[in-house]
Amino acid sequence: MHTEEEYLAAVKEIAELKGELSKARRNYEAVTDFMSRTSHDIRTPMNSIIGLARLGEEECSGRTVKEYFTRIRESAEFQLEILGDVLDMAKIESGKLTLYPAAYSLEALAENITSVISPLAEQKGIEFVAEFHDIFADTLMVDKLRLRQILMNLLSNAVKYTPEKGRVVLTVSQLAAGNGKVRTVFTVKDNGIGMSDEFAANMFKPFTQERTSATAEIQGTGLGLSIVRNLVDLMDGDIRVKSKVGVGTEFMVEIDCDLASAAGTGENSAPDSYDFSGKRALVVDDHSINRILEIKLLKRVGFETDAAGNGYEGLKKFMASDTGYYDVVLMDVKMPVMDGLEAAGKIRALGRPDSTSVKIIAMSANSYPEDIEQSKASGMNSHIAKPVIPAMLYSELAKLLK
Repeated sequence: MHTEEEYLAAVKEIAELKGELSKARRNYEAVTDFMSRTSHDIRTPMNSIIGLARLGEEECSGRTVKEYFTRIRESAEFQLEILGDVLDMAKIESGKLTLYPAAYSLEALAENITSVISPLAEQKGIEFVAEFHDIFADTLMVDKLRLRQILMNLLSNAVKYTPEKGRVVLTVSQLAAGNGKVRTVFTVKDNGIGMSDEFAANMFKPFTQERTSATAEIQGTGLGLSIVRNLVDLMDGDIRVKSKVGVGTEFMVEIDCDLASAAGTGENSAPDSYDFSGKRALVVDDHSINRILEIKLLKRVGFETDAAGNGYEGLKKFMASDTGYYDVVLMDVKMPVMDGLEAAGKIRALGRPDSTSVKIIAMSANSYPEDIEQSKASGMNSHIAKPVIPAMLYSELAKLLK
C-alpha cells in the first residue's frame, strides 16, 4: 500500500520527466532546424565548386589540369555526401523522416541504378550485373527516392570494397506476400574483401567503420548502413547479411509493396542528345556563379536565356515579357527579397494565358520529399536538386517541353 507522500512524489517525478522530455524535444528540433539551414548555406558554394569543376574537366585541354578538376569535383561531391548522410540521420532520429509512396517501375529503377553504378564499376575494373527473376509486377507503390537510396548505398559499398576484376551483382525477384501485396527481394552480392564477425555484429550502428589495411584509403562516414537499416525499417521491410572475410558480402532486402498501374510512373528513357533551339528560359537565382553555370548549360542545348537575381526580379521580367515569350523558368527556391516559392505562386496567379502554361522548375540544394511537395504546392512543375547534373536537367526539360 503506497502512502500519499509516495504517490505525490511519483506524480512530481513524472511531471519533471515530462518537462525534461519536452525540453529535449525542443532542443533537438532547434538543432535539426539549424542543421537544415546550415546545410543550405554549405551546399550553395559547394554547388558552384562542383559545377565549375565539371566545366573545367570538359573544357580544359591539359591532362594534368583535367585531373586536378576531377579531384576537386570528387572531393566536393564527397563533402555533399557526408552532409546528406548527417541530415538523414538527424531526420531519422527525430522521427521526422516521412515516406512518400508513388507508382514506380522496376525497369526505370534498373535504368537509374545502372546509369550510376556501371561507370563506377568500370572505373575500378569491376563487372556489374543487374538480373531480374520471376518479376510479375513491374510497377509498385514505393518511395522511389528512398528505395534508390537504399540500393545505391549497398551497391556503392559493394563497388568500394571489391578489388579490381571482382564482380557485383544486383538481383531483383518477387513473391506473393498476401493481402494484395508483392514481396520484392533486392539482393546485392559481391566477391570483395568481406567483413569480420566483430564488425558485422555492429555494422548498423552510426559512424561504425571497419578499419583494416584493405580499407585504410576508402572514404566514408560510417552512416550509410545505419541509414539503410532505418529506411528498410520505415518501409516495414527486412534486411539480412551474409559475409566472410576474403570471400565477399551479400545483403538481402525484402519489402512488401502495393501494386500500382504502369501509368504515371514518371520515368522515361531520355534521348542521348537534345536540341531546344527556339526555346527561351528565364533563370532566377541569387547566386551569381550558379546563374552563370545554369545559363551555360541551357545555351549548350540551344536555349535563349534571360536571368534575374531574386524572385521579385524574376516576377517583374515575366510580367514585362510578351505572352508566351518564356517556355520555362528555372527558379531557385531560397532567395532574398522574394523566394522562389512565392515568385512561382505569383506567376501562376497573374491571370495571363501563359501564367498557367509556362513550365517552372524548382532548383534547390534541399531535395527531401517535403521540399519537393512545397515546390509543387507553390505551382512548380518539377524539382531538381543542386548541384545540377546536366543529363538530369536536360531529361526533365525534354519531358516538360515535349
